[in-house]
Amino acid sequence: MKAILFDLEGTLVETVYEQSREALDRIRRETKKKLIDLGVPREVLGDLVKSTFLRNRAFDWVEINMSRDELAWFHVELDAFMKPFEMRSARLAQLYPETLEALEKLAAGGIEMGMVTNTSSEAADYMLGNLGLEKFFDVVVTRNDVHRLKPDPAMIHAAVAKMGLEVGWLVGDTVFDAEAAKNAGIRSIIVRRDWVRPSFSHDHFVNSLKGVAPIVFSV
Repeated sequence: MKAILFDLEGTLVETVYEQSREALDRIRRETKKKLIDLGVPREVLGDLVKSTFLRNRAFDWVEINMSRDELAWFHVELDAFMKPFEMRSARLAQLYPETLEALEKLAAGGIEMGMVTNTSSEAADYMLGNLGLEKFFDVVVTRNDVHRLKPDPAMIHAAVAKMGLEVGWLVGDTVFDAEAAKNAGIRSIIVRRDWVRPSFSHDHFVNSLKGVAPIVFSV
């Protein structure tokens, strides 16, 4: 039986960014402005909108164009900028109705579970503890543990190394998760509770986390 990885926000918990388009647009605008303020040329970021893509593009640029001291300063400043957004989201996060039942079923079936999330370790720890999820995940990899965010496969590779197991799937809700899984050579299970199959490439589609166990146990 293979192990499985889960995304956190939008997959196991609902955050302000799933609840409010305005909040999502705000963090995207302010992330781009902050990166430019930190020295990343506007033309490098181009017409990218999503915060994850913006940060990954910026990471590529600063690693080539900044000194070691400047690079350390850049990451400290960006981390300080991101944390208030992340912690506000974490404090408002709520479990999806089926989350605990789905995880308990997998755990009862002997499935080892890990987590890979683009949020910070502080925010992830808060949500895991506050929402009763920490008992399911011995391995949690956050943005603080790697140099690239999903859809880069770095988080998945780090989680697999820590788990020491063969991982078969990543359960997520966005194109970032599907592409990260593909880039890491594992299968994606995309959950969309609106019942609308995503247009981006993915391996499995479910409309509830309850659909994950039948996929895993069928192997």
